[in-house]
Amino acid sequence: MLFTLIFGFLIRLCQAEYITQPVSVNTSLNSTVTFTCEATGVSLLFFYVGETPASEDTNINRGFTESGQVTINGTIRRRQLSVHAREINNNSIIYCVAIPGDIRSINATLTIQGLLDSVVDLDYTFINGSSVLLTWTAPYTLDNVPITGYYIVNGLVSITTTNKSIILLATNPDPCILNNVSVSPINGAGIGSSNNISFYYETVPLITPPVSVVPVIDEQLISLNISINVSELCFGEYPNNTTVNILNIINVIQNSTSIPTQVNDQLMITGVITVPNNLNTFIVNVSLSNNGGEFPPTPSFGFGFLGPVTNIDSSIDNCSTIDVTWTAPTVDDRVSILYYILRIYDAITGSLVTTVAVDGTSYQFVDNNLFIHRYTYVITGVNELGEGISNDDTFSYQRVPKSVSKITVSIEQTFTQNTFSIIRFNIPVILECTGEAPNSVAVAVHCNDTSSIELYSSSFIIEYTKQPMNITGSVSVLLNQQCNISIVFSNSVGSSEPFILAFDTYPPPTTTTTVHTFSTTTPVATTLNVSTGSASIQQQEVPTSPNEAYQFHSLMNTTTNNTTNNTNNPTYEEVRRSS
Repeated sequence: MLFTLIFGFLIRLCQAEYITQPVSVNTSLNSTVTFTCEATGVSLLFFYVGETPASEDTNINRGFTESGQVTINGTIRRRQLSVHAREINNNSIIYCVAIPGDIRSINATLTIQGLLDSVVDLDYTFINGSSVLLTWTAPYTLDNVPITGYYIVNGLVSITTTNKSIILLATNPDPCILNNVSVSPINGAGIGSSNNISFYYETVPLITPPVSVVPVIDEQLISLNISINVSELCFGEYPNNTTVNILNIINVIQNSTSIPTQVNDQLMITGVITVPNNLNTFIVNVSLSNNGGEFPPTPSFGFGFLGPVTNIDSSIDNCSTIDVTWTAPTVDDRVSILYYILRIYDAITGSLVTTVAVDGTSYQFVDNNLFIHRYTYVITGVNELGEGISNDDTFSYQRVPKSVSKITVSIEQTFTQNTFSIIRFNIPVILECTGEAPNSVAVAVHCNDTSSIELYSSSFIIEYTKQPMNITGSVSVLLNQQCNISIVFSNSVGSSEPFILAFDTYPPPTTTTTVHTFSTTTPVATTLNVSTGSASIQQQEVPTSPNEAYQFHSLMNTTTNNTTNNTNNPTYEEVRRSS
């Protein structure tokens, strides 16, 4: 009988086998999981947690609950262990022990997933100024522990989604208010950690920010410093795209470049671009935009190397004031001229007199010695690219003198008895300030008995003076002649048209008294007062007295002023006439 019992026990021991062993489980915090053990050929199954039976109070207090053993089909022993997934139970080692034989199952691990970490790679992309696509990447989670959703807080609005992206819409977004959004993952443990992102909804500003374009020239290289002042804009009105187009004069784009839109501490967006070196004149357009749309157009900037000025002219206002005028070079309307450089040279010596910067197209200066100066004016336009092409012209302020037809000329004839007539002329001159002033006068007399050969010719120097100056002279002419006197004014520019006055030497029907052989003549003086080419004859008695001045056949001429030859003739304004 004893032998039979021992033999049976050994058979049953040899037949003990686990049908179901505990399996490792990943679960979320606060969930409940169940481990199962099934075996045949055993009389008793029970669980261990670590090295401690699950049925001990320590494990019971941690949330381990071991169920009663059941028998299935009379041969299978089955027991289960229910575990509440608390943080303390994370990574617990669980296994079964079968009796008789203390046969141990494989180990199972309980891994518990707590609240999830925050999402990663949280970012936003503007669809337009009021629509934003929010995207992110899911955080790490245990296998078989799903993320059940995402919790989004957008201002005062809460949204739940199972996707890893969402479109946020705003009605009448305010570009001045920062919008804050948080995203948190959800699992069985609850809502995990949040990740936050902030942005401004973008709109086009009502007023385009000021834009400046400043060229910088380094030898042959032209660079443009671009500046955009955003100090008056809200953050959501800042441009996030700035494109600079360089066009030629027929508006064909030659270069297009974007500059970074980072705003510096001075609330400026700045950048530098290079101009193609084959452009002498070019237009710069700066276009701005953000996710709200295109900004209103900014003014175009025109740049070009200036051509020469034209129509340089000069005149005088009075005795000492010189006006210089010119016409601006032809440029594109968008190419500005900053100022002109006027260089004044002495045309006689070639020396530089002065250099001035002129805002407009005229300049006035004073010169008290206009007679002795000829000026060369070199004019150069200046703009942002520097000095343009120069043009020059030279001016003298003398002109060809006018004829003497309106100057009073006094001619006096004195007749000797049956011999000759003495012609005396007097030309009063006052010079004040004129470019037509003469510096000499030529007087010539012709009579018919000389076959039109000059009987008399002489020149007189005219000085610059405001006091009356008389040009006088005399010539003896045979009686009974048809004659004329010619008067021509000259200066360094040229000569006037001759003023010609005809006269004759026929003695007038008057009574004469014969005296001493050399001075017995009682002369009769005839004066021709000439002002406009006509003459009036006046006869007057001349006292009889010896007068050797009348007893000669050669020329005697004098000038009431001592004169010297002055080739540098000052410029005058007018010849003042006196009768």
